[in-house]
Amino acid sequence: MNVTELALDPILIPFDDTYILYDPSDLLSYVLVYFSLLPIGILIFYFSWFLATRELEAVIIAGGQFVNEILNNILKNIIKQPRPASFGSSFQKDTLRSAYGMPSAHSQFMGFFLAYWSLRLVLQWEGIGRARKAGSILAMVVTTAMVALSRIYLGYHSRAQVSIGVALGGLLGSLYYLAVGIVRYLGLLDWILTWRIVQRMWVKDSFNCSSKSLKEEFEAWNLRKVTSKHRKEHSDKKSL
Repeated sequence: MNVTELALDPILIPFDDTYILYDPSDLLSYVLVYFSLLPIGILIFYFSWFLATRELEAVIIAGGQFVNEILNNILKNIIKQPRPASFGSSFQKDTLRSAYGMPSAHSQFMGFFLAYWSLRLVLQWEGIGRARKAGSILAMVVTTAMVALSRIYLGYHSRAQVSIGVALGGLLGSLYYLAVGIVRYLGLLDWILTWRIVQRMWVKDSFNCSSKSLKEEFEAWNLRKVTSKHRKEHSDKKSL
């Protein structure tokens, strides 16, 4: 099948999650495209984090974002508010995703992300100073705002759709954080970790037990390196 046939095939549609229209003559439009793709990058990070470390937390937060996405799709089909007129009626038509615009899925994703990680940072990461916590939360707020701005500036959503998306995502992220805390308190996550299939995958929950900063991880690694060196020197002396 050549390019012309692909273009004329009425069955084929673009993958809307990464198919973003922008004005190539507008530098801000070009920059905001990357912010609009950020939720996908975050999901890829969660997947990579789990593969590299087998941390249960990656599955927990990714699962929460997935539920958040499903709820967004349900609400869109209930409210049925169209996107800005510039997109017409064909955008995401006949796909698994809803073509409606209220609330914005990207904005709701980032609101969920901001609320969950802010609560985790403030309430659970005691080893990090207030200044660093404030800086981290500010960075997440700015990032969330940029993603929301991208959806408005690129014409995918109205201001109301984006604002409600962020607010709803923040509410759901907060409730999900509370729900995860209750599930942990009841010991259900510890029970899941005893499943044979989970243990065969070497899944662990160490991130929740001791979330370390980069400095703490470096110091722990450096201590292990020095200890290992001393043991080796001691062993060499014994062999002599």
